Amino acid sequence: MNEKIDNTLIIAAAGSGKTTELIRLIKHKTEELPDNKILAVITYTNAATNEIVDRLGGNTTIQSNVFIGTIHSFLIRFLIKPYGKILGLISDELIISDYKIELEESKDSFVAKAIIEAQLSKKGIVTYDYIETLAKKILKDENVKERFCSRIQYLFVDEFQDSSKGQFEIIEKLRKEKRTQIILVGDPEQRIMGFKNRIITHPIDELQKPNGRKYILKRLENNHRSSETIVRFINNFHSSIEQNWANTDIESKNEIIFITSTEVKNILSEFNIICEDENYAQIRPKTRFFLAFENNLYGEFRSTSFNHKTKENEPLISSILDFLSAFFNVRKSSFSETLSLDEIELRKKCLLLFNTINQNQQTNLEEILLSIEEIFNYKRAINEAKVQFDFKEKARVFVESLTVRKSANNIGDCSSESKMYQDSFLTIHKSKGLQADAVLVVAKTEKDLLKWLEEDKDKRLNSNQDTCRLGYVAFSRPRELLCIACLEPVGRETEQLLQNLKVNLYPVLEKIETQQLELELVFS
Repeated sequence: MNEKIDNTLIIAAAGSGKTTELIRLIKHKTEELPDNKILAVITYTNAATNEIVDRLGGNTTIQSNVFIGTIHSFLIRFLIKPYGKILGLISDELIISDYKIELEESKDSFVAKAIIEAQLSKKGIVTYDYIETLAKKILKDENVKERFCSRIQYLFVDEFQDSSKGQFEIIEKLRKEKRTQIILVGDPEQRIMGFKNRIITHPIDELQKPNGRKYILKRLENNHRSSETIVRFINNFHSSIEQNWANTDIESKNEIIFITSTEVKNILSEFNIICEDENYAQIRPKTRFFLAFENNLYGEFRSTSFNHKTKENEPLISSILDFLSAFFNVRKSSFSETLSLDEIELRKKCLLLFNTINQNQQTNLEEILLSIEEIFNYKRAINEAKVQFDFKEKARVFVESLTVRKSANNIGDCSSESKMYQDSFLTIHKSKGLQADAVLVVAKTEKDLLKWLEEDKDKRLNSNQDTCRLGYVAFSRPRELLCIACLEPVGRETEQLLQNLKVNLYPVLEKIETQQLELELVFS
């Protein structure tokens, strides 16, 4: 590697083709990678890992010295396992546990927790909370630090805005040794996952400042996802970049709409009408997101189609979920949350399981049960509940029913997303990274709405809360149609703010005022 290393921070706003650029850079660096060095790609979710692996590998095997995975997997593989035992910090057998150590709040509770975690690690149990701390302890050994830094030639960090202070400290150790080229990719306006030690500014903000800059700053300025109208609107709320509209395939100029109703049922009904009215939606959307901060805001209406096309494969997915609920001993209602899967990803995995079973009809039943755990990345807790039935027999019947269902219903290829879902009810957090033709975003209070609509870029940049950024993430999900609503009546000032942002009120404000005036004349 050259003596001077150009580390790079890439600011990649919503819809900017971040993953495409990331894949391009990874492929380029892989060609330059010596056999005895590592190229590591750090992600913050398993879904992001799978997407990069799929797009990078295609039909070929990714070479063995390329690592793609979460920060915890990276630290375990390259620091904790090879060096933890040598330094006497872990035992021979290592178990990674999601066990939470909860102590009564006190000035000594943090220290007490650290002592317990250290004792557990020496017995071979490392909690997720302790992984970063343990990795930093290991890096205090100068010989280990030199070996580690010499081995990692390229480090890519995706969704850098979601990194913690501890993770950034480890990245900084690599940078300061000047042996690793680091490429950070992220968007400060999509930092909605929380950040520990909020007294300090997040590194993604700090590293953009011109004084003492340690990274070359690059911005992806084109938006390849949304219509021109939506791109203009979301540019009001980004503190670091102004995007150019780049998706000329979207010719519709649908206006942003604020639905003035405050009851959930009425909001959903009017959103449905808007989606089917060419005056508001020039092309009827095929995919729609219903977004809110809280998962339960839409309540009972989550299962209502509102005269929209019923989801194909719904009976199939429902029967699969019924079985999986029993298989994993997890309530069906909390299945998605327990497995950390949004609705779309859960449906995809259900259909993947269906296809796997049908493509391997002669496979041993035990192998199929193992493949279920692999597909859903979740282990069956066999002893947590008394099973009142012959589980293997139930599994055999389930597998046979799926095999029969294929021939009876002629389902065939289920790969098209349009067949998998029409409407998805998601929290704003769960929608991050996803997109739909049309999106409805509902704020619970006027105060929340105003935070989402904060235009002062300095306030947004310096905010210690994630609330203002929730709006940007939600508003940047749609390709063609964006509707906003609030469960509280909004005042005149908020209405004026919306109109200044070129948001149309629905029903149109002038129409409402005319109707009120007519009523006053009738009763006067």
